[in-house]
Amino acid sequence: MTSDTPVTWRLDLQYEGTAYRGWAKQPGHVTVEQLLEDALAVVLRERVRLSVAGRTDAGVHAWAQVVSFTTRRAGIAPERLRLSLNALLPPDVAVLRAAPVDSGFVARQAASRSYRYDLWATAVKPVRERAFVWVVRGAVDGAALQAAAALVPGRRDFAALTPSAHLYHTCVREVASAVWTDDGPTPDGEGRRWHFDITAGSFLHTMVRTAVGSMVDVAQGRMSLDSFAAALASGERRSMGQTAPARGLALVRVRYAEEL
Repeated sequence: MTSDTPVTWRLDLQYEGTAYRGWAKQPGHVTVEQLLEDALAVVLRERVRLSVAGRTDAGVHAWAQVVSFTTRRAGIAPERLRLSLNALLPPDVAVLRAAPVDSGFVARQAASRSYRYDLWATAVKPVRERAFVWVVRGAVDGAALQAAAALVPGRRDFAALTPSAHLYHTCVREVASAVWTDDGPTPDGEGRRWHFDITAGSFLHTMVRTAVGSMVDVAQGRMSLDSFAAALASGERRSMGQTAPARGLALVRVRYAEEL
């Protein structure tokens, strides 16, 4: 059954990004957007266009992604839509909630997005957690991680944190918070765990991973704190440190203006 008035839906979903070339559709690659669009086409019997809160890169996870779309398909119950989509999607992609929303809702218009990066410093290779953490060898100075993170918040040009600055009209972003948390010993007792939380209105391509990699360089003595600060202000990606692997990063929260 179709309706003359399109209905706007919000989907809350999560996915493990290991097997995918990120969120956005790309010719010749499997992406989360393509999988969800195909599943929706089966359930709704029409193809819809998706808006997403966070365009995650290849290998990056999302535990709190938000998607919206409009459809002329009427009469479908939210729980039926959720269950139908989950029956069609692979095991590493799940719709947590489906609900009709105000026609003005657009997922990409989120007020803030929060990402978390998980870091382990240990010589023992983790098997169970290997897809979700970056394991580094050698000592990591937790105080140095915190000192570097304290330099990140604020409104400024973050061009130094992306290799794709030329693709943006502006690289000015406002980071509301950036902090490392010590999670204690690794399960084997041989190392240490940390996680990095960062919240901003929006992010640049690989912005979080470049920041994390560079902060780890500071914490392991490959870059001084002063050099990190200068590199951050330089606007040049080549002045920063390494890029952390995608597997440690996950989108963990999306907030909209009405939720603030």
